[in-house]
Amino acid sequence: MGCTASTHTIAEDENDPFLQIRKANDAIEHSLQLEKQREKNEMKLLLLGAGESGKSTVLKQLKLLHQGGFSHQERLQYSQVIWADAIQSMKILIIQARKLGIKLDCDNPTTHNELFQAKSIVLKTQTLQMVDANVAGGSDFLNDYVLKYSERHEAKRRVQSTGQAKAFDPENEKQTLQENSKDMDSLPETDEKMANLKDISKDLNETGNDQMFIEKKHDNARKDSRKQYSNIEIAHSIKALWENDKGIRQCFHRSNEFQLEGSASYYFDNILKFADQNYVCTDEDILKGRIKTTGITENDFNIGSTKFKVLDAGGQRSERKKWIHSFQGITAVIFVLATSEYDQMLFEDERVNRMHESIMLFETLVNSKWFSNTPFILFLNKIDLFEEKVKKTPIRKYFPDYQGRIGDAEAGLSYFEKIFLSLNRNNKPIYVRRTCATDTQTMKFVLSAVTDLIIQQNLKKSGII
Repeated sequence: MGCTASTHTIAEDENDPFLQIRKANDAIEHSLQLEKQREKNEMKLLLLGAGESGKSTVLKQLKLLHQGGFSHQERLQYSQVIWADAIQSMKILIIQARKLGIKLDCDNPTTHNELFQAKSIVLKTQTLQMVDANVAGGSDFLNDYVLKYSERHEAKRRVQSTGQAKAFDPENEKQTLQENSKDMDSLPETDEKMANLKDISKDLNETGNDQMFIEKKHDNARKDSRKQYSNIEIAHSIKALWENDKGIRQCFHRSNEFQLEGSASYYFDNILKFADQNYVCTDEDILKGRIKTTGITENDFNIGSTKFKVLDAGGQRSERKKWIHSFQGITAVIFVLATSEYDQMLFEDERVNRMHESIMLFETLVNSKWFSNTPFILFLNKIDLFEEKVKKTPIRKYFPDYQGRIGDAEAGLSYFEKIFLSLNRNNKPIYVRRTCATDTQTMKFVLSAVTDLIIQQNLKKSGII
């Protein structure tokens, strides 16, 4: 009897809708409490900075050190992207040399016929036909490719250039900024979109057809512009131009005057391996390569006994309207500054100095109400490139109030460090680290020190120490 009565009660309970609702609510509440506890024990780092400052390279180092490195798919993707960027970078040097009035050896078929032929091959190469776009990133890769290399988009950026460094206003970003890729978003994710993208990039892919680039007396070669060359032919042509054309080198040394991939010289030095269709990128290749960050990417890391969530935000102006969505619950902000870019202009606004943009951006972020109690860590990045550049390009040419000695890298770094620290109106803690994000050994030490610092700051904030 006792057992029968007990069973009957349980059955009634299971059919009681109010009891079921209460159980469901209790389960949800328990789940929410666990989530809150998990978030409390998790450190959230936000990587911010202007475009091409090196934020994503810092994230790559974290992956190498604390997440087992890169997947095979990522290595294949970078092989495709780097190969495409290498071809386009050499085209850009040839084209920019003409705009800058730099004499190229490859323009003279009489004295430098081999270089002349190499130039012709590079200019006629239809880059998008030389890569597997799906492996390289599909429509995202194609869209970024067009934004970087299409003359139409270059002209559009020139027309829309403001000439003014832009502060960050999170309240107005959504209304004031438009996606650079807006005109592409309406296209279907099909072969039609790929065909459209190929047409848009035609201006650079078929530069060899242009009268200004190929001499009239070589009309027959020009008519054969549809011929597609092999990877090895293209690679040897790039190698020959890079190693033997004095004008190409001269143009490269003036690359601060136009937009060129930061690792172009690395690509050219290793061009033969990138030409191999079966090549799988090394860690160093991936650290040197660049794939534009769009939106906010989240990555989880276990460093010691502490869990870190690192958010990497795209740095170009069109991406900043998305930043505000990641501002809550941040343990610390890592702001990455490319010190070597004091003489370069923004990709998205070629009348604005990159350092001036970073100064404006940092000032609004460090004094923002969103980060009133959030410590900042300032990475003075690309110091290896900076140390080389200051020997040839005086800082005072771009920052007239600089009083340090010409060619003195230490004085230059201290100068920029003081500028950024002086922007802090709230006297919040700002920790400065000098970095070379592509150097794994250096970054291992820096990131270890930074994580220890963040943990200590969080413990103090919590009153534990």
